[in-house]
Amino acid sequence: MTCPNIARARRGRGPAAFAATAAAMAAALLLALAPPAARAADPKKGAARVDPTQLPAAQAQALVDRGKVSAFFDPKDLSKAPFLSAKAAVLMDAETGEILWEKNGTLRCYPASTTKILTGLLLAERTEPDDIITCMDPTVRQIEESSLHIQPWEKFTSKDLLYGLMLRSANDGAVVIAQHLGGSVAGFAEMMNARAREAGATDTHFTNPNGLHDPDHWTTARDLALITREALRNERFRDAVAQPRRVISRSKNTQDSVVASKARKFYRDFPGADGVKTGYTRKAGRCFVGSATRDGRQLIGVVLNAFDNASGETMPLLSWGFRRFPTVPVAKKSEPAGSVPVLGGTAPTVTVLPARDVRAVTDAIRPEQAVTTEVLATPGLAAPVTQGQEVGALLVKVDGKEQSRVPLLAAENVDAAPLPVIVARKALSPGVWGAGGLALILVAFGYGTAATKGARRRRNRLTASRRRDDRGGTGPRRR
Repeated sequence: MTCPNIARARRGRGPAAFAATAAAMAAALLLALAPPAARAADPKKGAARVDPTQLPAAQAQALVDRGKVSAFFDPKDLSKAPFLSAKAAVLMDAETGEILWEKNGTLRCYPASTTKILTGLLLAERTEPDDIITCMDPTVRQIEESSLHIQPWEKFTSKDLLYGLMLRSANDGAVVIAQHLGGSVAGFAEMMNARAREAGATDTHFTNPNGLHDPDHWTTARDLALITREALRNERFRDAVAQPRRVISRSKNTQDSVVASKARKFYRDFPGADGVKTGYTRKAGRCFVGSATRDGRQLIGVVLNAFDNASGETMPLLSWGFRRFPTVPVAKKSEPAGSVPVLGGTAPTVTVLPARDVRAVTDAIRPEQAVTTEVLATPGLAAPVTQGQEVGALLVKVDGKEQSRVPLLAAENVDAAPLPVIVARKALSPGVWGAGGLALILVAFGYGTAATKGARRRRNRLTASRRRDDRGGTGPRRR
């Protein structure tokens, strides 16, 4: 599937254009037939507001699509999805990566400046915060805004350039990053596409680092959520987008040092807001990727090609998500989750702890859901095992469907066992050695006893010899 703007750019005025016109005429007719209260819902006209939750779904959606009513959800009926004007949207759980809800999630769309999420991730991964990045491009001032108004040969630290990229949405800063990391914009685009695939974004094709329009530059809401999830795992990136305003240092144009996000209202008004990026071009429409964390649980909302206010559409999407999909505790990292077998150890098993607190995502309208867990051992785990070593995974299922896997760590050391203990343990294993088990135990015991006696005799002879040497005896030895 392809976003309508992409389709128009590629095909011009063909059958799809007539279909779009017909859809617009149908929406206009629907609005004309709407009750007076719904038609007067536009706050810009100063008329009384209408409660859109009381309207038929088709009528409410038409009003949202036309910008007559802001995006919303019905808090009294969480089974209804949010009403958004965006052509494509996705709601994702940041921890598990589960897609909780989507609207045209695989539709190819232009991402505009949300492209910079991937640019920022690569900068955070491939540089240190204090690395100096110099603009080597004499044409940098010709790059379209938004910009940092970078001058040729200007220097930034990687940390400050990351702030400028993600908050000011600096197109020129993105190009400077691309040239620094990839040698050229084209070279960096190859890095971007490769990194996107590593994140699981397989239907993304970027041609530049900033999202300025290019017909061959696209992604999907699903892919952009995956890229954002990957970026938010990076501490430097997460810190860069957590606040809407920063002060940076620069070697030139020093008076232009305050960088601020265009999504200030989202940061200010939405509880738990902690990122991430706005975007807009005429072809892409209004785009926003937003994240918020409440009670340790983070959600990611992607909105592409919205009618008017993409960050405004992200807020009801995230609010609905927190209500519709609560989490329940499954395991704590400080409490044992079970044990896994260890081959050749002084103990046959080792106790395991989850690498982090584990929660399962549930559905508020399905209270009968069953949450189960299963301990999966690393195949062939053998001693020695070190405390903190990853030795398995905790599989979390909801209604029998896998939702997440969390690493399990050894709670203590397990040393390698002596050979007789290993042989005896194998012999005692039910059904493994059968009637020969006892014989193996006796052999192992005899071997151990003989070895012990032999070692004792050698020690006794050595002690006697040393005593004779101490007395200076050189006479004949008794046999």
